Amino acid sequence: MIKVNLLASTPGATPAREWLPRDQRSALMGLGMLMLTALGVGGWWYYLHHQGVVLNTRIAAAETELVRLKEAAKVVDLMTARKNELAERLALIDRLRAAKRAPVSLLETVSRSLPEGLWLLEIKQSGPTIQIDGRATSLTAVTDFTERLQNSGYFQKPVEILTTSTEAIDDATVVKFSVKADVVATQPPAGTGTATAPVATGTVASVAAPHAGA
Repeated sequence: MIKVNLLASTPGATPAREWLPRDQRSALMGLGMLMLTALGVGGWWYYLHHQGVVLNTRIAAAETELVRLKEAAKVVDLMTARKNELAERLALIDRLRAAKRAPVSLLETVSRSLPEGLWLLEIKQSGPTIQIDGRATSLTAVTDFTERLQNSGYFQKPVEILTTSTEAIDDATVVKFSVKADVVATQPPAGTGTATAPVATGTVASVAAPHAGA
C-alpha cells in the first residue's frame, strides 16, 4: 500500500528559488572579509604614508632652521670675538692712561707736600719705592715734608728719612736730605689730596727747581 502526502506542497505551485546558493555563501563571505581587510590595509598604508610626508616636511624645515642657526651662531661667535678684542684694547688703553697719569700724580702729591724752605733735586723710582733727594733750610722743614707725605694717602707709612747732612751754599748752611717712601697699591680719586693710579715700575722723574720761598 502506497501513501502520498498531499499536504506537503500546493498542487501546481513553483518551488521558491534561492538568491544565493548555500554552497556559494561561504565563498562570498570570505571575499567580503578579504575586501574589508584590503581596505583596512590600504587605509593604514595611506595613514602611514601621510605621516611620513608630514615627518619629512618637518625634518626638512628643521634642517633649514638648523642651517640658519649655524649661520647665526657663526655671527654670534664673530661678534663675541670682536667684543673681546675691543675689551682688551680698552683695557690696554686704560692701563696706558694709568701709566701716564701715575708720574703726574706722584709729582702733584710731592709738590703739595713741600713746606716752606725746602726744595727738591731729584725723584727716583724703583718699583713702588720712591727716593727723594733735596735741600732744606732747616731739619724741621724735612720732618714736615715727611709728615705731609705720610698724610697724603699716596705713600705707605712710615716715610723714612734715609740721610741728613749739612752743607754750605753761598755762605748759607742748608740741610741735604734723602727720603724713601713706598707707593700704596691703590690710590683714591684725584682732587682729594691723593693720587689716582699706581706708579709705573721703573720710571724715573727729576725735579731741579727750588720751592718758592726757599
